[in-house]
Amino acid sequence: MPHFERIQYKPIPVRELLVEMKNLSELMIDLAYSAALFNDKELAEDVLALESHVDTLAYLLDMEIMVAARGDPKAAEALIGVSTVAAATDKISDAAADIAAIVTRDIGVHPIVGEIFEKVEERLMKVTVKEGSVITGKHIGELDLAARMGVDIIAIRRNKDWIINPEETERVSNGDILITRGAPLGIKEFKDLVEGRLTKLEEYKITEQERFEEIVARFVELKDTSELMMDLAYSSLLLNSRELAEEVQRLEEYVDKLHTDFELLALTSDFKKEEASGFLGLIRLGVATEKIADAAAEMAEVVLRGIEPHPVLKLTIKEAEETVTQACVTNNSPIVNKTLKEARVHEETGMWILAIKREGKCLRPKPDSIIQTGDILIASGYAEGVEDLKKLASPEELCSVE
Repeated sequence: MPHFERIQYKPIPVRELLVEMKNLSELMIDLAYSAALFNDKELAEDVLALESHVDTLAYLLDMEIMVAARGDPKAAEALIGVSTVAAATDKISDAAADIAAIVTRDIGVHPIVGEIFEKVEERLMKVTVKEGSVITGKHIGELDLAARMGVDIIAIRRNKDWIINPEETERVSNGDILITRGAPLGIKEFKDLVEGRLTKLEEYKITEQERFEEIVARFVELKDTSELMMDLAYSSLLLNSRELAEEVQRLEEYVDKLHTDFELLALTSDFKKEEASGFLGLIRLGVATEKIADAAAEMAEVVLRGIEPHPVLKLTIKEAEETVTQACVTNNSPIVNKTLKEARVHEETGMWILAIKREGKCLRPKPDSIIQTGDILIASGYAEGVEDLKKLASPEELCSVE
């Protein structure tokens, strides 16, 4: 039977609780997928410990909301959006714990999971720093991994300690276990660099993966779409955008269909009896991913019900480690008339373009979408990239959307 911490009221600002819940739930998703990929029980147990902490934060936040409302109907109406978003964030952490439980309960994951992560646009990797690696002793900042390889170090395991979202001043040591996230080409190249096979940056080609191609493609789309929904849901709250909220709801229906197709493909594939447990783990990955999508839809529903997002929600999104922002494109921007692929916005700023607002309409971006003067780019990423995006879009600060 699990141990439950006794909850006692503490006067903690709602904004602080919500920021911590958002940061931890998003980190948990990355760590949980990583635990599944590497069948890493210790990492999976860390996810479960974080889930317990997020549950405690959710209780404390509920108490703060009750105290703030104090029987006042208007205050309750103003805070219902905060309560809904907090509950959805807690569900996201629960979904991450479900993924981790695949490992801790010895259900196991089919080898196909490794192939799945080879196909993910942003994949996870665990790698140990070997003696003689050229990155040993260097600060993370001086490696400039995001710009050079499209790779971020999201956590370092050093002996028994964890360093989550390490600072740029953190030095890499021999024996460090690095949890990284980034584009497949960059991840492969970085692994060779860390393990000493590469002494300088070189382009690395990945061979084509063919086994279970359709199942892989369906799960990757399921995972990517659910994470896009989270970003769009937070964007709809920050901007109080009904259009973005409606897009989240449309995607939720799409994810339901994707998930059904994925399960049918997995269940009707030609797997052996001894592979059954691994396929069960694969199916549970899909279930957890759909839960994330459902939680995102619940956040967007706040806007669709005409509830004005509380200022606390906007502050939470702006102050979180991964935030949402918007930037307008001026005619002197170097990205004008370029496709998104040519503009290399993520490589230059670390921000992902979620939507393009043009003439009052929100467009879903594609690699061949052409950026035009007057476009408003809605993007998500680490807070440090916000100013870089705005300078890229409007070098002389000729416009503002704040």
